[in-house]
Amino acid sequence: MVRLDRNKIQSGLGKRPKSTQEESEEVDKSQNTNSELEKFSLYILKVMMDENIPPTPNNFQIYFDKLLDNKPVSFKKRINELLEAEAVNDDEHRAKMEMDVKEGFAQIKSIMQVVSTVYKNLNVMREIIKKRTNELEVSSSQLSIQNIASALTEDLKKLVDLTSKQMEVLKKHYEKTGVILKDIESKAIFDSRYGVYNRRYLLQSIEKECESIKKYHHKSSLVLVKVKDTILNKIVNSKDRMVLTRNVAKLLLKTSRRSDVVSHYGEGVFGMLMMHTDINNAKRACDRISDLIYATSSFIGDAEIDTDIELAIVPIDPNHSVEEFISCALDFLPTTGKRLLPYAVCELEEKTEEEEKEEESNDDA
Repeated sequence: MVRLDRNKIQSGLGKRPKSTQEESEEVDKSQNTNSELEKFSLYILKVMMDENIPPTPNNFQIYFDKLLDNKPVSFKKRINELLEAEAVNDDEHRAKMEMDVKEGFAQIKSIMQVVSTVYKNLNVMREIIKKRTNELEVSSSQLSIQNIASALTEDLKKLVDLTSKQMEVLKKHYEKTGVILKDIESKAIFDSRYGVYNRRYLLQSIEKECESIKKYHHKSSLVLVKVKDTILNKIVNSKDRMVLTRNVAKLLLKTSRRSDVVSHYGEGVFGMLMMHTDINNAKRACDRISDLIYATSSFIGDAEIDTDIELAIVPIDPNHSVEEFISCALDFLPTTGKRLLPYAVCELEEKTEEEEKEEESNDDA
C-alpha cells in the first residue's frame, strides 16, 4: 500500500508543474540506474559462481561491496543513492541499544549519588540535634525547652528510620539493576569510546569467518592499524590522545566497506576484518587507509599533528588459532610507518599434518 505525504503534497501546491520532458528525463534516469543495478547484480552472481561461493545473502552483500569498490566513482554514487533507504542492520541497532543502556546506567548511578548525599545530610542533622539536645540537658533550667528538644529528636528519629528503610529498598533495586546491566555489558559488541565494535565482537567474527573459509575455501584478511607511540607520546593530555585515536577510528569507518568489521582490539590497536578479500586487495585497502589518514589534518588545540600510523596484514587461516595470526600481525606493526614500510604482510607458517592432528586431538579432549 502506498501512503501519500500530505505535507509534501501541500508544499508542492503553487510550484511550477514539471514539463513532460523533465518527467521523461527523470523516468529515463531511474530506469537507467535500475538497469545498471540489475546488470551489476548479475555480474556479482557470475563472479560468485566462478569462484564457487554460495550465493547466500551474506556472501552476496560482501561481494556487492567488494566489486562495487572497483567501479567508477559516478557508478558507485548512483548505486549508493539507491541504497540510502536501506534499513540499518541488526548489529547497528544493538550497538545503539548498548549505548542507551550505558547511559541509563550512568543516570541511575547519578541518582544514587544524590540520594546518598541526602542521606548523609540527614545523618549530619541528627548529630547536630543530638548535640544541641545534650547541651539543653546540661542547662535544664527550662523544662519546656527540654520537652521540645525531646519531641524534635523523636520526630527526626522517625524520619531517619523511614529514610533508612527507603534506602534499603533503593539499594536492593540498584544492586539488582547493576547485575542485569553488567550482564548486558559482558555481552556487549560495541566500543562506545571509539564508535566501532569491540574486541569480543572482532574475535567472534574471525572465528565465524574461519569456519566459513573451511567450508568454502575463499580468502579473507585482517588488517591491524595503530597510531605510532612516538606520536602519542608527544601529546601530554590523555584526552587529546583519545581524540586523535578516535579520529583515526572514524577514518577507518569511512574507508571501510559495509561488510568489513572495524573493531577496537585494545590499547589503541584497531582491527579491520575484510571478508572475501585476498592479500592483494588488502594491500589496496591499506593504501586507501594511509592515503586518507595522511591527507586528513589533525589538530590538538592550535597545533597540527603529523599523524603516523602502523599497518599490518595477515591472512585469515583456519589452520591457525585466532591468537596466532593476531599475535603475528601485532609483532609486525612496529616495523611500519610513514618513513618505514607503508604496511607489512605477516605470512603464517604452514603446519604439518602431525601438528594439525595434535591440535584436533586437544580440541576433542
